[in-house]
Amino acid sequence: MAIDVGAARGRRWLPAAMIGVIAGVDNIAAALAIASLLFAGPLSSGLGLGVGVVLVGGAVLALVVALRSTLPNSVALVQETSVAILAAAIVAATTTLDGPNDVKIATAVAILGVSSLVTGALFWVTGRLGLGGLARFLPYPVVAGFLAGSGWLLVDGSAVMLTGHGIGPTFFGMARETRVLILIGPAILFAIVLQLSLTRFNHPATVPLVMVAAGAAFFASLAASGIGIEDARSLGYLPKLTSHGGVELPTFEMVTKVDWHAVLFAGPTIVSIAALSMVGLLLNISGLELAVGRDIDVNAELRSSGIANLLSGAVGGPSGYVGLTMTVLAERTGVRGRGAGVATALAMLLGLAAAGGLIFQVPVFLTAGFVLFLGIGLLREWLLATRRELPLIEWLIVVLILMSIALVGFLQGLAVGLMVSIAVFVFNYSRLPVVRLNTSGIEHRSSVDRSSAASRLLSRHGDAIEIVQLQGYLFFGSADRMVNYVRRRLQAPGQTPLRFLVLDFRHVSGLDSAATSGFLKIRRMSEDHRVKVFLTHMSGDVEKTLGLAGIRFSEQGTMTLEVDIDHALEHAEEAILREQPDHGVQAGLLTHLTAIAGPHHRMGDLLSHMTRMPVHPGDFVIKAGDKADDVFFIAHGRVRVEVTLPNGRKLRLRTMTDGAFVGEMALYMQQERTADVIVEAPSEIFRLSAADLIRLEREDPEVALLAHRLLAVNLSEKLSVANQAIKRTER
Repeated sequence: MAIDVGAARGRRWLPAAMIGVIAGVDNIAAALAIASLLFAGPLSSGLGLGVGVVLVGGAVLALVVALRSTLPNSVALVQETSVAILAAAIVAATTTLDGPNDVKIATAVAILGVSSLVTGALFWVTGRLGLGGLARFLPYPVVAGFLAGSGWLLVDGSAVMLTGHGIGPTFFGMARETRVLILIGPAILFAIVLQLSLTRFNHPATVPLVMVAAGAAFFASLAASGIGIEDARSLGYLPKLTSHGGVELPTFEMVTKVDWHAVLFAGPTIVSIAALSMVGLLLNISGLELAVGRDIDVNAELRSSGIANLLSGAVGGPSGYVGLTMTVLAERTGVRGRGAGVATALAMLLGLAAAGGLIFQVPVFLTAGFVLFLGIGLLREWLLATRRELPLIEWLIVVLILMSIALVGFLQGLAVGLMVSIAVFVFNYSRLPVVRLNTSGIEHRSSVDRSSAASRLLSRHGDAIEIVQLQGYLFFGSADRMVNYVRRRLQAPGQTPLRFLVLDFRHVSGLDSAATSGFLKIRRMSEDHRVKVFLTHMSGDVEKTLGLAGIRFSEQGTMTLEVDIDHALEHAEEAILREQPDHGVQAGLLTHLTAIAGPHHRMGDLLSHMTRMPVHPGDFVIKAGDKADDVFFIAHGRVRVEVTLPNGRKLRLRTMTDGAFVGEMALYMQQERTADVIVEAPSEIFRLSAADLIRLEREDPEVALLAHRLLAVNLSEKLSVANQAIKRTER
């Protein structure tokens, strides 16, 4: 059994060890290239120290993420995008420094470490506050532009590694020299061969094998041409030896040599690197979710990567996070535990011991070519490939950001990207319709049941009421479109002049101070055209913002606040009815019944079978739960229909006035009453009981038929109103 257990453990650790070796070798090669990029030109004497901090920092990243990640087989790597940006910042910050070279090197390591500390802090705080999803709101073209710009910085950095100058007039002038061409040509050839090899053999071991083969070919060429190692070093084919002659690690003494003003000078770039790294981490997590087929806790990953970067930064190491390719490889090779990341960290620490004899024997074209390969890969992925994925306008944003970074600088490109992202957001958001729904008072009625005569009158004059449901966040762009909509309605030829405007804010999330000018314009236009404006469902914050702009609300003023659209329509409808010549004449029930069913010689007989009820405001005509054995007719007055919610709150369903029927549906369906009907104003109400209706069917069928006809017509009208409400909802 012990043998079986040992064999099982071996089978579990073998894939993890394989991933560790592949990732470790890949990271060692990358560490040499990254260190050569960060410590190029005047900082070349710090190459050994650069390799040391990159390897130690990379090992810390791999180990901590492996132990804390919610995806056990995660493999964290140093990310070249942040290194490319940081290399330019280090050059800018240390070029003007006075003093010995060790001050510049110490400052360069401090910038590298502080960048990782800031990145780690941002990761951890964002994950701790549960805000991991916010970075996904950054527009994709802007992210693509930053990453393409990072690719350009890597390409430019490879030129600095080879000639000491970035791509520009000086570089192209030097490129015409034979000795420089001998450096540049092999680097370009190596990048091309490496890319073709990966296209043909897509395996993580391909890169180390190609690098070893290229290195062997270089030394074979030296031997064939009779050039010695030291001669090759003096010609610039190999790195210059430092006083230490191997890998170095940072010491506490270095802290005293750091020029912290130069570190502070690099602060804006450091902050931008942290933000870009968070976007990169979230992109990798999204890719991993698709690859492994399950959700990953973004905030937990931010916290674990945050701690890893803080520890890496403490030793002056670079920033990094989970690598997509290596982690997917670990998943597909069957690694289920945390062994892949642990093995990667061990491989890098073992490589640290062996790197001392290698770093000054690796040809310059090899490290520069590897950096060039990484840069071209980023440009191909985020500049060329996105042309097929993005519309032309969005892809041009990528090009604009890339050109800004290439021609001016990363911080300037960052500023352009932020401005572009804001402009894109404003443009796209302003294209969204500010009017969610618009309708007139003919299509949309209040919940007040009125007489047939009043309903017909409102059908003729209801288009004097305009209901507009607004939506989204109102700012200067959308507010102007809202004003134009109201202006067109006021000036529409051939339409009934607008008398009442209802602006509903139920779907408005807020508005800025610039949008208030739009409402000031609407108020002025409404005053000029004598239009009453009702504003409904307005939040306290929106009301406060409008109040600060000088907009006041009152029942007698141009603008009035109402609870909802229904109450606003009720007031508008009553105003229209009051303006009619015969509105003040109180009609009796007989008149209302005749208006519904038409003249009938037995209408008075039907009325004589009804019972007049003495009611007062506050009386219950119907109580919820009562048996439905009668129907009520409102000769004149006003009642409301309301229900009591489980929390005890009262909710008004409808209001009924002169000529309305109450309770006929429950009577026909023989149900219990589902709502209370309460008298609101002095009213005259008549009651027809179910017993009386049955008696009429037996003794006087003609009058009974007339009663049923009245109830059927009334129900049909209610059904028509309900259908219109459904249509409004579907719109």
